[in-house]
Amino acid sequence: MSIPIKSVLSKQVLFLVLALSYSVLSFAQEEKKTQIDSTEQKKERKARNSFKISAGLDFNNLNLDSADEVESNSRLGYNLGVSFKSGRFFYYEVGARYNKRNFKVTDISGPIEVNRFSTSSIEVPLNVGVNLTSFASRLIGVRIFVGAVPSFLLNADADEMGLEKDDFTSFLFLGQAGVGIDIAFFFVETGYNYGLSNVLKDVENESVKSNPSQFFINLGARF
Repeated sequence: MSIPIKSVLSKQVLFLVLALSYSVLSFAQEEKKTQIDSTEQKKERKARNSFKISAGLDFNNLNLDSADEVESNSRLGYNLGVSFKSGRFFYYEVGARYNKRNFKVTDISGPIEVNRFSTSSIEVPLNVGVNLTSFASRLIGVRIFVGAVPSFLLNADADEMGLEKDDFTSFLFLGQAGVGIDIAFFFVETGYNYGLSNVLKDVENESVKSNPSQFFINLGARF
C-alpha cells in the first residue's frame, strides 16, 4: 500500500512549523527570564549599595579635669557630610565630613570667667553596622553602627582665650556609635562620639585634659 507523497509532505511541513514555533517560544521565555534576572540583580545591587549626603546639628562638650576648677558647657555646632555604604544585613560605610565644633569653658577658680572657642575639622568616619530590618524592602530600615573617626584640624578660633591654631592638636581620633532610620530615599541618624586624645596641646609643659565629646543628629538623602 503506497502513501501519497502529498500527505507525507504535509506532515513534514506541519512538523517543521511546530518545531519552529516551539523554538521561538523557548527563546522568548529564556529572553524574558534573562531580563527579569538582570532587573533583580540591579535591584539587589541598589539595595546593597548607596551614596549618602547629610547635614546635621551637634552638641559639643569637653571632658575636663575637675581639679583644674574649670567647667565645660554644651554648645551647638553643625556638620556636613557625604559617604558610601555597602551591604545589607552587615554593612560598612566610609565617608568624609566637615565638622564645626563650638565649645564653652567656664573658669570657676575665682570670679566666673566664660570663654568660647571653636574648631573646624575634616573627619573620615569609618563605620560598620547591622541593618536590623534587612529582610524588609528598601523603603524602611533600622540600623545600628559603631566606628572610628580620624579628625584633621583645619582651623581654630580661640581669641577669647588668647590661643592660636598651633595650641590645638592637629589630629584627633574618636570613637563613634549611633542609630539610623531609613525611610524611602531619606534617613535620620543620631549618635555620640568621644575623643581619645586632647583638643588642647600641653600648656606650659603640663598636660591639659580636654577630650571632646559630641552628640549629633543628622538628616540626609541616599541614592
